[in-house]
Amino acid sequence: MAIYLAALFALWALVMAIGGIAAIAFGWVLPNVRPGVKYKRAYGVGALVCAVGMSLMAFGELASDDLMHQAVRTVGFLIMTSSIGLIRASKRPAGTDLGARG
Repeated sequence: MAIYLAALFALWALVMAIGGIAAIAFGWVLPNVRPGVKYKRAYGVGALVCAVGMSLMAFGELASDDLMHQAVRTVGFLIMTSSIGLIRASKRPAGTDLGARG
């Protein structure tokens, strides 16, 4: 079961890393997220940090030692949750009208 969970984390980390690189290099953000993002580079950095955390969690699933398994997963989880602050900082302020004129 651990190998399937590690593969899922690794696949999702790859998707997040590609999205982060696209946001940093080209300023491209997924269409469903685009209206809420004001700072595309900050969003890209947050996505890359999240990808690093998820890849550490995937590595932690494959670790053979119990202590290493828990330590790497915990560090990966902490890095992934710290990326939430970066991604939230890239968003538009609350109450901002996204396009309606009037």
